[in-house]
Amino acid sequence: MTNPEINPNYKQIPLDYVEFNEVDDIWIRAYRLEKAKTVISQHVHEHDHATIVSCGTVEAWQDGEILGQYAAPAVITIPAGKKHHFIALTDDVVLCCLHNLRGTGLESPKIKE
Repeated sequence: MTNPEINPNYKQIPLDYVEFNEVDDIWIRAYRLEKAKTVISQHVHEHDHATIVSCGTVEAWQDGEILGQYAAPAVITIPAGKKHHFIALTDDVVLCCLHNLRGTGLESPKIKE
């Protein structure tokens, strides 16, 4: 397993996404990664959240270490303050990030790179 930060074969993409309105304080962002080896770049949130692998297979990284490979259907829990990123291992990956904003005072999750 290779960290994408040192592997030139991986392609980082801008965070293209479909954003849904808040539903009962749950904020949802869906990503579609068309090609394998596409990376959702490293970022961090101030609160816990879950990422659902809806289609395909990804490799998940947290704080520079691999969490594992996750094939749909799968749920990946990301704790607050942990840098994380995802690498598509197959074509046509769909990820959905769910953030519970209840009690945070936020309208959307804060993202830090």
